Amino acid sequence: VKTVLAAMAEGKPKTIVVGGGIGGCTAAIALHHAGADVTIYESASELREIGAGINVQAVAVGVLSDLGIPVEKFHEPNQGDGILTSGLEYYTTDGIFIASEKVGLAAGASHPQMSVHRAKFHNTLVAECRRLLGEERVILNHAFVRLEKTEDEVTVHFQNNRTKEPYSPVKANFVVGADGLKSRVRSSLLGDQEPRYTGRTIYRGLCEVDALSADGNTVSLCGDETGNFICYPISEAMRRQGKFHCNWGFNASRPYPGGVESWTAMAKIEDIREELAAMDRNTFGGVTPLQMAEKTDKIIGWALFDRDPLESFDFGNVTLLGDAAHPLLPYGSQGATQAIMDAEAIGICYGNAMRNDTGVKGCVKAYSDARCEISGKVVIANRDMGSTAVLRVVNQSCKDMTREEKQKWCEENGAKLHEEVIQKYRAAMPKSVRMKKEEEGSYCRIL
Repeated sequence: VKTVLAAMAEGKPKTIVVGGGIGGCTAAIALHHAGADVTIYESASELREIGAGINVQAVAVGVLSDLGIPVEKFHEPNQGDGILTSGLEYYTTDGIFIASEKVGLAAGASHPQMSVHRAKFHNTLVAECRRLLGEERVILNHAFVRLEKTEDEVTVHFQNNRTKEPYSPVKANFVVGADGLKSRVRSSLLGDQEPRYTGRTIYRGLCEVDALSADGNTVSLCGDETGNFICYPISEAMRRQGKFHCNWGFNASRPYPGGVESWTAMAKIEDIREELAAMDRNTFGGVTPLQMAEKTDKIIGWALFDRDPLESFDFGNVTLLGDAAHPLLPYGSQGATQAIMDAEAIGICYGNAMRNDTGVKGCVKAYSDARCEISGKVVIANRDMGSTAVLRVVNQSCKDMTREEKQKWCEENGAKLHEEVIQKYRAAMPKSVRMKKEEEGSYCRIL
């Protein structure tokens, strides 16, 4: 059994982060900067380039910048190659402009919003973890099995992800479960609980388009509450060449997919052809949604699940983070953003707890107080489609109108929809408030 004596001899609780995704890596970085003795355990045997594009809100990019990772590492073509997103635009199924919004630097934020390939974004975080923690502190091929808690110690059991052979138990003082929607850490704490199927599947793909869409930095959405399409650029290098490396997604109503193995599956264009063809009056970079799908080599369908919000993230010397704590539907660019904000909070709370001598349990309580309720509100807000709800509002308001009548209605009501639907959602999202002075005169961050 590996012991905690070396870490405790230095006065640092031994800390384990289970899961080496975006949230887990950011948590490890934040905890390291707060003085923690941190090791990441990841079930994958190698950290490969997987996934498609993601959007990361400006507030989360600011967190990463504060943690010592400059925007350039995510943006420059020879590094993360991400786009500095300037805005979003919304259209009806039949191509009528509804409204647009500025985001990131264009909206006056201190940091940009980013549209980026998930793998490149993740690779930047993994590289920073390895640089700060050391290669030996990012441990792969360790699948979490279970944990046992005492008042001051947690024993964590892992197994080889390929052979299923058990490893020697690992002892720690603090465990952070950042192991995603199907979190086994969460199950170990709360029992097996099936996540809630939302009745929707999102089909995703990547393709290349030989022209820019809008200014080359814009996210575009079209559709209604039954099916909605999103596309955005994820390569700064291609943007500079006047081209569009397009990440697209089509969110559609679908029946329950069955067993866990069916949550993610390869899809065929025939599965979505008819629905995308209905959007042919929308073009982005001169290409329709269906033409984007036809240009795509590999289309993957993700059945969409979430969970009801928890009442607390406080499990004594264990807590949860990111999708393990509050899985979100893919609206409003909140998935990676909220995981990063969790990570910021856990680092801040750890540093404060060590200074105030309240220990790991003080850290976990403060983190739960800061993030549980507010992230639960994001879960509920995203069940209502987030800012994408503007597509539903227009469809329902214009149900019996001709296209010409609908266009006139959108022209007359676009500004109102921007304020009452899009900006109302944005205003409800958690913000990171830095350097708030507490009553006793010390400084901390709160969320």
